[in-house]
Amino acid sequence: MPIQHLFLPQHLALAIALALGCAEVSMAQSVTEETRTFETTAQMQARLKAFAAAPDTHIEEVIKAQAAPLTMGGGNDLVKVIKQGEVFGLTDGGGGTNILQLDITKGGVIGQTSNFKDLYLKQGEWSNEGAFNGASLVDSKARLANTGQIAGAVHVLGIFDNRGTVGGPVFVGNKGTFSGNGTVDALDVRGLMKVGPDIGAPSVIHDLKLSRSATLVYGIDAEKGSSTIKVGGTATLGNATLKIPAVPGEYTDTSRRIVIQAERIEGEFGKIDNELAFLTATPDYTTEKQVALVFERNNVPFKIAANNDNGKEFANSLLEPELAEATLLEPDATSPVTPPPADVPSVNGPASKPTASLTATSSQPKLAAKSTAIKPAPKPNAAINALLGTNMATAADAIDQLGGYDTADLGNATLSSVAPISAGMLSAMGRNNSVGEYDNGQVWVQAIGNSGSLAKQLGDFALKHSTKGLMLGTDWAVSSNWRLGVIGSKTQTRLDSYQFDGALDSWLAGAYALRQDGPLALRLGAVYGSHGGSTKRHVAFNGFRDRLKGRYDATTQQVFGQVGYNLDVGHFDIEPYVQVGYQRYRRDAYTEKGGDAALQYNGQAQEHYSSDLGLRLARPLVFDRGMRLTPRLDVGWKHLYGNVRGTSHQRLVSGSGTYTIEGVELDRDSVLLQAGLDLAVSPRHTFGLNYSGETGQDNRNGTLMGQWRMMF
Repeated sequence: MPIQHLFLPQHLALAIALALGCAEVSMAQSVTEETRTFETTAQMQARLKAFAAAPDTHIEEVIKAQAAPLTMGGGNDLVKVIKQGEVFGLTDGGGGTNILQLDITKGGVIGQTSNFKDLYLKQGEWSNEGAFNGASLVDSKARLANTGQIAGAVHVLGIFDNRGTVGGPVFVGNKGTFSGNGTVDALDVRGLMKVGPDIGAPSVIHDLKLSRSATLVYGIDAEKGSSTIKVGGTATLGNATLKIPAVPGEYTDTSRRIVIQAERIEGEFGKIDNELAFLTATPDYTTEKQVALVFERNNVPFKIAANNDNGKEFANSLLEPELAEATLLEPDATSPVTPPPADVPSVNGPASKPTASLTATSSQPKLAAKSTAIKPAPKPNAAINALLGTNMATAADAIDQLGGYDTADLGNATLSSVAPISAGMLSAMGRNNSVGEYDNGQVWVQAIGNSGSLAKQLGDFALKHSTKGLMLGTDWAVSSNWRLGVIGSKTQTRLDSYQFDGALDSWLAGAYALRQDGPLALRLGAVYGSHGGSTKRHVAFNGFRDRLKGRYDATTQQVFGQVGYNLDVGHFDIEPYVQVGYQRYRRDAYTEKGGDAALQYNGQAQEHYSSDLGLRLARPLVFDRGMRLTPRLDVGWKHLYGNVRGTSHQRLVSGSGTYTIEGVELDRDSVLLQAGLDLAVSPRHTFGLNYSGETGQDNRNGTLMGQWRMMF
C-alpha cells in the first residue's frame, strides 16, 4: 500500500524549484563540456579537401585584379585567389557554405570579407587587420600576421604571428610556429612557440597545452626584460622543451623570470635547452600558479669559448667585479634593512678570472649591532656583462673583438709602409752616372704608392695597409769615389681590417753614401721615421656596441748596406748584389677612449735583421738627340732573422689584467721583384717609373714609384 506524504503547498513549490534548478545547472555543465570540443587540424584539412571535390561546390578562380568587389551567389562557393589575382573592397561569399582560399606566393593584405565559413591560406605572407568570422588554416608555406580579429579556430602548419584577437582556439602543428602578444581563446602547441620582450607573450583565456614535441623559445633582453604567458585556465607543460637563446645586451643580475602565470600548472618541462654559455637557467615550479626561470653564473670559464691562443690570453685576463664588503646598520623604526650580497660562484682558472656582476640577496639577513654603511660595489664592465649572455659561437667572436688583436701587427704594418724609402734611396744610387758632363751631383723627387697585407689568407680579417707620399733627395760627389746624399719624406698610411681602421702620418729623414770603384759599388743608407698614429675599433656583439678611438706616437729606424759588382756583358749591365739590413720599431703606450671595451696598451718595440741576394739587369737603348731608354729588372731572395712576430701587452681599462697578444708572423723567406723604365730626355733630366714587389707565403707588399731627377 503506497505511503502518502502530506506537504504544505509552499513547501512543495520550493522542492520543485530546487529540483528544476539543479537540473538546469547539470545541463549547463554538460553543454559547456561539449562546446569545448573542437575540430582537429587533420579534420579541417580533410573537410576542405572534400568540400573542394564536392559536385555541388562552385569554384571561382580570381587570377587577376578585380575591378569591382566580388559577390557570390546562393550556392556553395570556393573562391580561389591565385596567380596575379587580387580583390578589392568587400568580398561576399553569398548564401550557402563558402570558403576563401588565398594561394599567391607574394601574399598580401586580407581585405573585408563576409559570409565565409573558412579562410585557407595555402601560401604567401599575409596580414589581417580586419575581422574574419570563421575558422582559418595557415598551411606550411604560408604566414599570417594578425592584428585584427578572427572569430573561429586557427590551425597553424606554417607561421602565425598574433597581435590581435582570436575568438577560437589556436592549434600549432609539429612544424608550425606561433608568436605574438595577442589574445587567444585556447592554445595547443605541438611545434614552436616564441616568447620575448620584443615579440611579447600571448594571453590565453582558457587553457594552454604544450605537447612533448613542442618547443617554447623564451627570449630575454637585458634592458627590456622578459614577457610572461598569462593563462586563465590550466597550463599543461607536457614534457615540452624550454629553449633559452642568448641574452642580448648587458646582463647584470640573477633575476627570477616568470615564464607562465596560470590558474593551475600541470606537469613540467622535459628538457631545458640553454644556449647561454656562462649562465645556468633553472626552472622553478615551487608555486602552483607560476613557472619561473632562475639565472645564475655557472663554472664555465670564458676561455672555453676562445678559438685561438690570443683569445685564451684575453679570456684568462678577465677580472670579476669584486663585491664590496658590507656590514649592516642596526635597524631602527625609520631605516629599512638591506640584505647582504651572497657569494658569487667562482670560475675555474687563474686567480684573476672573470665572474659576472651577478648578485643575489639573502631573504633573511642577519643584523649586526654595530657596523658601518654599505659601500657600493664598483660599476661592472658592460662588455664583460654582455659576454655573460652569449652562446658559445657569439662568445668566440666577442672574445676576438674585445681582445684587440690588430694592435700587435701595427709594428710590422708600419715597417712595411716605410720599406719603399730605403728602396727609393737604392734606386737613386743605382741610377747615378759615373761619367758625363753633369757629374757633380743630382736632385731627385719620387712619388710613392705602396700597398700590402699581413696574413693575406685571412681575407677580410687580414690587416691591409696602403701608403702614399713624396720623397725628396739630393747627393753630390765628395771625392772621385764617394758620393753623399740626404733625403726627406712625408707619407700617409691607411690601415684596414675587420672592424678596425687606422691612420699613420709619417715624417722621415735619412742619409746615404755611394762608393764606386770601377765595377764594384758599395751603397749605404740610414733612415729615421717619426709617426703619429690613430686607431678606430668597432666592437659589436650580442646587443653590445662600442666605438673606440686611440692615438699614439711611434718611431722607426732603418739601416742597410749593399755590395754589387757590375758585369759588362755586351750591351747589358748585369749586377749581382748582396744586401744586409736592420729595422726597428718602437711605439709609446696609449689608451683608447669610447666605452667599457676600451683597451690600455703598453709600449711596444720590435726589431729584425734581413739579408737579400739578387741580380740586377739593365739594357740602355740610345735614341736620337741624346734620349736614352733603359729597361731594368731586379730579382732577389730575402730572408729575415730574429723575432718576426709582433707582440702587444695590453689590458681592458677596467675589468681585466694585462695579457699578451701575438701578431701575424712575417715570412722568413720572400721573393723580390723589381721592374722599371728610365727615360733620359736630356743629359740633365731623367724620368723613371718603377714597380717593386715582395711576396711570401702569407704576406705581400707592392710599391709603385715615379721619379724625376736632375743632374748638376
